[in-house]
Amino acid sequence: MKGIRIICTTVFTLSLIIGCSKDDDSKSNELLIGTWIAVDGTHNGENWTAADYNIIKFTSNNRAEFIYEGFGNNGEDIHDMADWEKVGNTLTIKWDESDPGLEIFELKILDLTSSRLVWRSEDPNAEEYNIVEIFNKN
Repeated sequence: MKGIRIICTTVFTLSLIIGCSKDDDSKSNELLIGTWIAVDGTHNGENWTAADYNIIKFTSNNRAEFIYEGFGNNGEDIHDMADWEKVGNTLTIKWDESDPGLEIFELKILDLTSSRLVWRSEDPNAEEYNIVEIFNKN
């Protein structure tokens, strides 16, 4: 009887941990939804204030729009669309259109609150390549 009680307690505890983890991811995903504006960053540890994209919009249907202000012909904005998925602290971006081999982009979320987002992107194929970007929610 004691063994059954221990097994039941263990199963119950594990189900609570798994359930809470899913709730935490859901709440964290809700924090991500909205419009974010790049405010600062570093490249290989050095200040890098000119982020590649200035605005990112995350929607509740797991779509994202990256807006590169003034990077197009005649200073026009460029818009890139993607699907996004966040699992734990990993944010995966799957571009609608990209060069072969660059369809998926992964970011490590370092900080996410209702008003601030900090992530790090790394390229495992390039030595000393590390970009940290900081965004404020609009």
